[in-house]
Amino acid sequence: MMNTSDINRPEHIIPVYLELEELEYAVVVVILTTMGLLGNIIAMLKIVCDASFHKPTYIVLATLVLADFICLIQYIVHAAVENINKNIGNEYGEYFMAMTYTTTHASAAHVILFLGLRYFYIRNPIKARLIQTGAIIRWSIALWIFSAVFGALYHVFRFSIPTIDIQVVVLSFRGYLLIVPVCFMVFFHVQKVNELHHAINLPGLNRHIRRMSRMLSVIVFIYILSALLFPICFILNYNKVCEDERDCKHILIIARIMWLVNVTANPIIYFIYTSKARVLFRTLYRKLVHVRRHRHSRRDLISTQIPPSPMISTKL
Repeated sequence: MMNTSDINRPEHIIPVYLELEELEYAVVVVILTTMGLLGNIIAMLKIVCDASFHKPTYIVLATLVLADFICLIQYIVHAAVENINKNIGNEYGEYFMAMTYTTTHASAAHVILFLGLRYFYIRNPIKARLIQTGAIIRWSIALWIFSAVFGALYHVFRFSIPTIDIQVVVLSFRGYLLIVPVCFMVFFHVQKVNELHHAINLPGLNRHIRRMSRMLSVIVFIYILSALLFPICFILNYNKVCEDERDCKHILIIARIMWLVNVTANPIIYFIYTSKARVLFRTLYRKLVHVRRHRHSRRDLISTQIPPSPMISTKL
């Protein structure tokens, strides 16, 4: 097995191929990646092709799952390149790293956009209904441009300005990705809860708010783990607590798996969890059960109509 010290890697870039070297981790990564691709594709196709989903919140959700889909594609390309030829992966490692920062920032920014729009629907429902699809697409494009600038700045500060301490650059950009999105998520949730308490007084309101809070807690917990473990790994490697990347291999793999969970869970949390999507999947399930029962009943009917073949005695 090739050791990372034998490879001329850019300094302190976390290798992607580590999680694919052991079968149990490779299975988890493949399952999560497959679920993420299928979930994001299904959500995007349903929102785009079904006219009943052509509403601002679902259009924003489509831009979110598109960002997660691009995250997964970028990860798959990176992993494939490093597993086919590690030297090529090392040569272009800094560009893959900048792309990872770009796509991760885009995913987090679209989560904030989605939560912000839902809060705006509670705060000012009349103006929210005037929002058009074109405006949402322009906001999404602006977020992608800002994310590309974020990734480019990371690449410049990290790899093009040798006088800046690498640890300062990484922790600054990682700290931004950790603190800013979480603050926005919590802010929009708190404001939304306050607006609901002051706007309406329904019998099941508290139960609905508790369910929203539990869902947000899951979202924030997954995101914090996905954003926090990478800088911890970097600190351990940079300060020689782990002399080699393989000394911190399991932490690195868990960090990558949590990052995959974060970009895989969004369509499940924001689309499949919604009441409209649950009704859709419940209808599809009932149709599937009905088709199966119809097939079984038809098979039983045919078997009762065919007379049994007479017994033919054989003389010996």
